Amino acid sequence: GGGGGGGENGDGGGGSSTRLPFLFKVLSVRTALSIQAHPNKTLAAKLHREKPQHYKDDNHKPEMTIAVTPFEALCSFQKINSVLENCRACPELVAVVGREAVAALSAAAEKAAPLTPAWPTARWGRRGATARAGAERNSAKHAAPHSLPEGVSAAEAAARREAVVVPALKRVFTRLMTAEQALVKAQLDALMTRIESTSPMLRLPVDELAARIHEQYPHDVGVFCVYLLHHLVLEPSRNCLGTVWERSRYLLNYLVLEPGEALFLNANEPHAYLFGDCIECMAESDNVVRAGLTPKFKDVDVLCEMLTYDDGPPYMVPPLLIDGGAERYIAPVPEFLVDRAMVEAGGAVLLPASPFVSIVVVVEGRGKLEELVRQQPQLGGGANSVDGLVHAVRQGSVFMACAGTALQVRAEERLLIFRATAKHDLAEAEAAGGGGAPSLPTTTAASASASASASA
Repeated sequence: GGGGGGGENGDGGGGSSTRLPFLFKVLSVRTALSIQAHPNKTLAAKLHREKPQHYKDDNHKPEMTIAVTPFEALCSFQKINSVLENCRACPELVAVVGREAVAALSAAAEKAAPLTPAWPTARWGRRGATARAGAERNSAKHAAPHSLPEGVSAAEAAARREAVVVPALKRVFTRLMTAEQALVKAQLDALMTRIESTSPMLRLPVDELAARIHEQYPHDVGVFCVYLLHHLVLEPSRNCLGTVWERSRYLLNYLVLEPGEALFLNANEPHAYLFGDCIECMAESDNVVRAGLTPKFKDVDVLCEMLTYDDGPPYMVPPLLIDGGAERYIAPVPEFLVDRAMVEAGGAVLLPASPFVSIVVVVEGRGKLEELVRQQPQLGGGANSVDGLVHAVRQGSVFMACAGTALQVRAEERLLIFRATAKHDLAEAEAAGGGGAPSLPTTTAASASASASASA
């Protein structure tokens, strides 16, 4: 997809729009995808104008990822003190970025320490079904530390901390990504030799991860990024929770997240998907700025300049339990939201009507999908729902549901289903009876076969 991400009117899918403002994907990752970030709208317009052969549209591409299987990702920078510790433990990385950059990182970490807030005691974004999307990350980033210098407000402390952390992280990352390939190759060879000569019982998880990525991308500078970015494992089951949580002692933020959690990536945040299956929803754009772990076009200078270098916790999106039994993931962008329903055999869940066109993907199981179309109020009476078509669904089924159509999902065997639609207020949509629909064809849901993709 490409284009303006909101149709002719930029109304997020309403009015006279004939395009969906989002892309909805099933990703199945077996080889790590590129170290990348997505531009904001201002940068996207500039890149599209100057390099249209690489940047096909002028839209931004915020995205949200929901795990289907255990899902590994690198995303955003670790806390500056953790990056410093990793540099000190990896002489090969220091040889690439230079001792001066590491010394500056150390000085910045020392200045930032009294201004650094504690992360939330509950793991990121987890405060139950009523949590506001993004609240955990924002509160963690701007929360007051245990003690502030006298006379310094929390806002001032955050600004002062950012002023020292961002340049130091930027210097290290830029030195790494712009290093001569011969130097990178020599130091990666040295790193792999050191890891291989270390007893498996003594190897750190970060080193094991580096070795695994190096097998996929030999001598790629992106291998060193495992020492700088958060390593997340999005886990949709509680299996081996204890095992991976114990490993987090060695690698900061190597975590197993509980069922139903999702990761949001805003503009200018570095990330790479490493392994697993997920549902991904994003604004309608193909704009990707890459710098490592890829044979595709690398725009290293642009990536190094565009990043936020925020070392706060990753932005987790807690689901909201909505009427009907589904979970709703509300990203802090207007283009999309995603509903998830896990329905046990013999059970049923109602996906409430959206005022916009929806895309529905069945990821697991089989059952029935019934359309419930809300009629417009008749003279002397109120609006009511009427039964529509009933569809047999199974793993791989994909449907387009028209605006104003609620979906009753009944499982014959355990069924996992996702729906993406343009962002809207549920109460307002119900009060309007599904009004404000986009002018797309008003046919019933159309079935198609699903395909897994790993476009990065």
